[in-house]
This record gives sequence, C-alpha cells and structure tokens, in this order.
Amino acid sequence: MSLTSNLTFSVTCNQTAQGQQNSTCISDSTAERISKLCAYCVILLGSLFGNTFIIIIVYKHQDLRKTINYFIVNMAVSDLLFPLIVFPVQITQLVTESMHWHVSGTLGSIFCKLYIFTSSVSLFVSVQSLMWIAVDRFVAVVFPMKLGLISSKIRKIAIASTWIVAGAFYFPWLLSSGLAEYGNITFCSLVNIQSIFPSREAEQGYGWLYVALCFLAPLFLITILYSAIPITLKRGKNTYADTAVVVLVMFYICVIPYTLSLFINSWKSSCAHFIAIIMLYFSSVVNPSIICLSFVESYRRGLRNIVCYFCGMQGNKRAKRERITLKEMRNLPCEK
Repeated sequence: MSLTSNLTFSVTCNQTAQGQQNSTCISDSTAERISKLCAYCVILLGSLFGNTFIIIIVYKHQDLRKTINYFIVNMAVSDLLFPLIVFPVQITQLVTESMHWHVSGTLGSIFCKLYIFTSSVSLFVSVQSLMWIAVDRFVAVVFPMKLGLISSKIRKIAIASTWIVAGAFYFPWLLSSGLAEYGNITFCSLVNIQSIFPSREAEQGYGWLYVALCFLAPLFLITILYSAIPITLKRGKNTYADTAVVVLVMFYICVIPYTLSLFINSWKSSCAHFIAIIMLYFSSVVNPSIICLSFVESYRRGLRNIVCYFCGMQGNKRAKRERITLKEMRNLPCEK
C-alpha cells in the first residue's frame, strides 16, 4: 500500500483520534483487555480531574486571567471533552467484547455523528491551542515591548477560531458518518464518504491535508517558536519559558508515534498502532493539567487553595456537629 493510499485508508476507515482502529493487537485475551481498560480509566480520570482543576483555578483567581491562561483553559476544555466522549464508548466495547453500537435508530445515528465529529474537533482544538500558546510565549519573550499585541479582542477571535476551523475541517465527517449494519452487529463509522469525496484523488488530498494540519504543521511551528525562546533567554529565567520546553517535549512524545503510524504500513496490524493511539489520548492528561500543575507555581497555589477550601468545609461541618453534640449534652436532665 502506498503512502497516499495509507493515509486515505486511515481517514476512510476512521483510524484517527477517536480510536476506532482495527488491529490484531485487540484480542480476546482477558489480561490484554484488562490492561487496556485500566489505561482508558486512568486517562479518563486524569483528564477529568486535571482539566477540571485547571478551569476552576483560572476562574477563581483573578491574577491568572492572562492571555496564555485563556488559551490553556481553551485547551483544557477540549482535552476534557475528548475523553468524556471517546472513552465511555471504548470502555463499553472492551467490556462487551464487541464493536456493536448499542443505540439504534435515528437517535443512534445522531450519537454516532456527534461521537466522530466532536471527538475529532476536540483533538484539533487542543492542537491549535498549543500553537496559540507558543505564539503568545514567543511574543512575550522575543518581543516584550509588543506584549499587548494579542489584545482581548484578538484573544477572543483566536479562541473562537480554534473551534470554527476544527468544525469546518471535520464537517465532511459529520455528513458522512453514520450507522452501518454487518450481520447482526451495528457499527458507527464513515459510511458515506463517497458523497463528500467523489474521486479517489480528492479523498487522498483530504488525507494529506489532515496529516499536515493536525500533526506536521503544529510540530514544525511549535518547534520553531519554542526554540527561539531559550535562545532569547540566555541569561534570564521565566517560568512559562521553562515550561515551554517541557510542553514541546511532551507534545513530541504524545503526537509523533501516532504521526509515524500513519506513514508506516506495518504498524496498522500491530500493537504499535494501539500504543501510538494511547499516547495520543494521554496528551489530554499531560497538556495542560500535569504540566501546569507540576511546573507553574500559580497553578499549584490555586490547587492548594481549592483543596484547603474543601478541607475547610469538611472541618466546619465536623466542628458544627461537635458543637451540636455538646449543646445537646448540656440540655440533658441531670439524672441522665
């Protein structure tokens, strides 16, 4: 299979971020299924709590409402949306040992379209948010006198554009996705792709565009921008600049294996493809939750405040119960 047909196969068979891969790595082994189930649950819980904390921290702390943090929140929303949509379906398929789509009829078709479309849009929004974060750090470090270049208006347009561009790019998948019957099993997949791409060349062109916009171009742009930051800060120190290096490395680790799997045909029928997809999924936990909560002091302080707030609530409830108990004891008759 040629490279272009490999990309087309990847798009038309929906072997993309939503993880509907057909690999020999998926077997009936109980240990293997449990391992995959544990991996999905860990990523789901990590993304749920990590990204939720990021959103709450920025919302609660006025000093964190800066341009970069708005982009981080935008990425946290998309990273939170992705596992909430994808993993319940993946976990259900693992538990039932079947790719069967359990909702039928018109409602099932609507859920199928939203599953494929929204999960793909979420991934593309996260990638665009990473690029905007890189642009913001580049301007702040390399051109500090033009720090206000990304104004509040531009920031709102940029955030809105991440969802609009992603929605427009994956709109063909929304139209062509649906339910397909194979015997007694109903699958959710791209079933009417020929109506969107009448020729094989158009389909292949879309596959190339998908890889270029979602993986190759972001890798190239983020590398260039983040490479300029440490060069500019030879003697200075900046928390976000230090974090930028970690972001770049983790982005490589999470994205490059899946990018390579689109080009290496032998990976399609091996566990390497599944591992690449798991690492791609893991990016929803790494960026921004783990990096921000681990390397940025303001986020760690915000997390401590949230934890202390809930601990304080529990302490107040316990103290209130103790006061009520003492009061009741004082009101007891002497003989009791």
